[in-house]
Amino acid sequence: MKKKMVAVLLLSSMVFAGCAKEEAPEVVEPTVEATDDSKEEAKPEEEKEEEALFDYDALGIKPVEYGDEFEMGENLKAGLTNLIYPNYDDGKWDNSKLADDDSWKDSFISSYLQNSWFSFDYMNQVGENSDGIMSKEQVEYAQYSLTGTYIEFDDGVDLSQASSGFGIGEIDSYTVDKYDKEDDTVEITVKYSKYEEIAASEPGDPDHAFDVKVVLKKDPYSCFDGYNVISLEKTETTKSLEADGKTHYVYGDILDYDLDKNYIQLEYPFGDDYTNGNAYFDHFLTIDCSDNPGLIDEAKALQESGVWQIKVGFKFDSSVKVPFETIKGISVEEADR
Repeated sequence: MKKKMVAVLLLSSMVFAGCAKEEAPEVVEPTVEATDDSKEEAKPEEEKEEEALFDYDALGIKPVEYGDEFEMGENLKAGLTNLIYPNYDDGKWDNSKLADDDSWKDSFISSYLQNSWFSFDYMNQVGENSDGIMSKEQVEYAQYSLTGTYIEFDDGVDLSQASSGFGIGEIDSYTVDKYDKEDDTVEITVKYSKYEEIAASEPGDPDHAFDVKVVLKKDPYSCFDGYNVISLEKTETTKSLEADGKTHYVYGDILDYDLDKNYIQLEYPFGDDYTNGNAYFDHFLTIDCSDNPGLIDEAKALQESGVWQIKVGFKFDSSVKVPFETIKGISVEEADR
């Protein structure tokens, strides 16, 4: 194409010079134009930008190879676990909105790079090899690996300045809805449990449960096992707890009791097999002993003998509100679990 354009320009100059007989012909100085042999064919702007995003050799990244079946690696599982946890409008998240999200950069740093409960292999390797400092380019690469959207950061990150949150999520299982070794898009459905608070209590049902539709895109250079997360769609499936009119039991540490006000207060409560679940208990639980004031003496005697965790019986009828804040106790004994 360049050769043809030069030829046309030269011919036009010659024709113009020939028509103006009273003037000397204009001398056209030869110019050096790149030929097809010396100049690569121009590439689309998007492709050039993508090629220039990161120097994968300098970052120490090798491309992954995809198998005939999809398997969720531990790095992708960790990334998805963190990404699914927050609440989103209509339960939906997609990477196309990140460029306009002013809070995303801070959120990525605090939730993925400076979170003492979260890690992935690339971050750990960088931390070990650079005294805990992740460079600006490494931060941008890690974020791009997760989301497939390039976001520029102001500086690197000190990975040692980590803190922990108050809640956690878990991927319980997943099913593959669409996977083809030759196709870049992968679709899966994740069973996800969300716990609002990590407490010193028996594990129970989650505060919230979700089915999550996840769309992934293959990116062989992604440090999240070769995938970017393109979108999420969460549907809540949390089960409700209904009164059955039977006697059930709650457990907890004795925090306080009051003979005049007829109550015992428990800390870190949890329930029996039917009533247990983090969604059903707060940090404290009040045992109303007004119908059975002798329960307070029993609890006091247990505490004085060195027993701190007790088991309290109650009737779970329609008068009991869930989540449990106050229940009417009908028995007290040392905890057996």
